[in-house]
Amino acid sequence: MPSISGFTIVRNARRLHYPFEQSVLSALPLCDEFIIGCGDSDDGTRELCATLAEAHPKIRVFDSVWTRASQSGGFQLKHQSDLALHRCQGDWCLYIQADEALHEGDFPSIRAALESAHPRAEVDGLVFDYRHFYGSYGYEIRGRNWYRKEVRLFKNRRGIEAFRDAQGFRRNGERLRAVKSGARVFHYGYVRTPESLGTKASEMAQWWGVNHEAKPETLHRHVGLRAFRETHPAVMQELTQLPNPFDPKACTRKWDRGEIKNALTLAWESVFPFRLGEFRNYDLV
Repeated sequence: MPSISGFTIVRNARRLHYPFEQSVLSALPLCDEFIIGCGDSDDGTRELCATLAEAHPKIRVFDSVWTRASQSGGFQLKHQSDLALHRCQGDWCLYIQADEALHEGDFPSIRAALESAHPRAEVDGLVFDYRHFYGSYGYEIRGRNWYRKEVRLFKNRRGIEAFRDAQGFRRNGERLRAVKSGARVFHYGYVRTPESLGTKASEMAQWWGVNHEAKPETLHRHVGLRAFRETHPAVMQELTQLPNPFDPKACTRKWDRGEIKNALTLAWESVFPFRLGEFRNYDLV
């Protein structure tokens, strides 16, 4: 079996209410080592990383400084992700963000896809399906502004680096050549209280060179919202039992140009199996 290096970055996970510990633990069983790039936090995140590393010998933590000079396009997220990636020693690299988790039920599919893809020189990585949760662990959302798939597991030492704000990766600037993994990434970035939404928006805006006042924010009821009837990753079970920050069905609607485009996109996809004009960091092989 090819070796796997997991890697992630984190900064102020406690203040921003990231399910960071759960995120790391969800990926750890797949990995031979796991690299955490811990940014200069002031909320106990460094201590959390140290505790994880003490409990799990696979984990290695390194410290980094997130500079605020000349920030645009989420460059610092790319830079920090690349710092962690360059420390990976495995045959393959598994990237997971601090508000994402993998489902243990998908591990057999991931391992089978990895073994099949490893000897194929034309394959760079594996594509994962995304499940975006919105306001509640009981609702997921789809739409034009919610990416459906990304490469999260790819071959090491191929000149692959994070692209833009590290939503995805590219090889020497070109899209990765990938095959389907048959697995999902569970994204919990919008399961937050109004206060947490505001804090995160303010914190993240600086990495795009924007000033954003930290104040409570709300969510809206969007087309593409649907009840989630499956199971969450086991590491998330305790969190899913907590009261949900929002009832998405009770949120107000906000009809604007973007929402109309979402409605048209979903109507199209109900008939045709592809999305017009979809942005992708990969080409399926």
